[in-house]
Amino acid sequence: MKPSGIMYILGLASIVLSAVNFLTGKSNNSAEGQRNGLFTGHWAPTFFVLGKVLEDREAKGEEQPLHI
Repeated sequence: MKPSGIMYILGLASIVLSAVNFLTGKSNNSAEGQRNGLFTGHWAPTFFVLGKVLEDREAKGEEQPLHI
């Protein structure tokens, strides 16, 4: 599997994990569970952006690591 695909899967998994954490915390009246759900929800855009960057690099044929 390509690295971009892995990043997209991680983005979708973080959305599911966020929803589960938030709803579990809400049903238990736990503010901590809700905060954990919101925190993991912020991971998804990062994974999607990284997936898009890697996808663009794969399309160009660049296999070298990113230099920041």
